[in-house]
Parts: sequence; C-alpha cells; structure tokens
Amino acid sequence: MGLFIRQGIDIPLEEITFSYARSSGPGGQNVNKVSSKVFLFWNPETSSVFAQETEAIERMKTAHPSLFSKDGTLVISCQTSRDQPKNKMECLKKLQNLLIQSLRRPKARIATKPTRGSVRRRLETKAKNSEKKAGRKFRMDD
Repeated sequence: MGLFIRQGIDIPLEEITFSYARSSGPGGQNVNKVSSKVFLFWNPETSSVFAQETEAIERMKTAHPSLFSKDGTLVISCQTSRDQPKNKMECLKKLQNLLIQSLRRPKARIATKPTRGSVRRRLETKAKNSEKKAGRKFRMDD
C-alpha cells in the first residue's frame, strides 16, 4: 500500500520521510506544546517507482524550484490544521497533486500565421508612428 498517483505508479510510504515541528498556525495555547507542523521529504530521483519518469521530474523542478533542496529532495510542509494527522494527510495530498500535475505532458503549441487583417493593422500603425516621428525632426531651411 502506498500513495496512488496513477495506474502503474504507486509510491511506497517507506520512501517518504516525515518530520514534525511546532506550528505557527491555529491552535491557541496548544501551539506551544504540540508539534503539529509536518514536513514531508521524498527524493523522486532515488524512488523505486518514479525514478524512470525523468521528464516529469524535470517539469516538477522547473515549475516548483523552491520545493527542492540542493540534493534533489522534495520538501513539502503543511501547518493548516491543529492536529498532526490532518497536516500529514494534507502533505500527502499536496505530493499526490504535484506528481499528477507533473506527469501530464504539456500541450504542444501549433504555430499559426497571423491573419491578413492583423498584418495590415500592424503595418498601418507602424506607418502612422513613422510619419509622426518624422514630423518631429527639426529642419533648417536655408
């Protein structure tokens, strides 16, 4: 049993490490006593399941560079809830959404020609601006 991403990709929970700290979020006086903030650590490059998805890893790193440490470990934190288990589940959901998003290939852009009308309008404004600037020149008639 692990974190289900899609068919064939199920990240084992043994690969994910959690760390806990005192939260600055909601909780009143309880915040000072309980470590409810959760940090999730996972390295996609050393993962037994995700390591072959190199394109997805690169997309993730370019889209969210602040989430990665220097050694390539993904660090996700959550402190939205008052209790640790909810924050832990929230971290896992964030990881799941991030991986699903990175596995989606971006749509290739189809190059199109500008319309005849847009070309004509561009050239007309270009000619007007040229005429306007030419009129600014100071000419000495002798």
